[in-house]
Amino acid sequence: MILCGVIKPANGRPKVFRADSLNPHWSACRSDDSAVVTAIVAELDRYDIWIAHNGARFDVPFLRTRLLAHSMDPLPTKKLIDPVLLARNKLRMSFNSLSQVANHLGCNSKTEVEPKQWLAAALDGNRRAMSYIVKHCVQDVLVLEKVIGALKAYSGTYNTYGSGF
Repeated sequence: MILCGVIKPANGRPKVFRADSLNPHWSACRSDDSAVVTAIVAELDRYDIWIAHNGARFDVPFLRTRLLAHSMDPLPTKKLIDPVLLARNKLRMSFNSLSQVANHLGCNSKTEVEPKQWLAAALDGNRRAMSYIVKHCVQDVLVLEKVIGALKAYSGTYNTYGSGF
């Protein structure tokens, strides 16, 4: 299930999609993420190119899975820049996580989310835990923007498989 999503347009502010705000039945049925999925896909559809760290192997397939679970239209096909693929194919680092790439570039300000915070938000409907997760996701997007600024020169072409090599 998707608790929240954050999308940041180029030169814009992060747009936050929270399940506890978008699902009118949140207090009774937190497992219904259809409203947040719909909102995220509608926003993503506005852009020609997506940037997502590990997006080719996780984010995009996960979003497709949630669409399928709700019998919704398939995710539109867009070009994807995936910094984890760029790091794996163009750099030689021990780990290619967003945190490690950002550490290497000196721009890491990522926060950690403990599993109990995910559980408190998803199972208990704890809005304080949800707000922490949202804050974490916003910070991830801001770090990703810095990382892609440094790595985009390593992407020769853009395609639907997760950036050119």
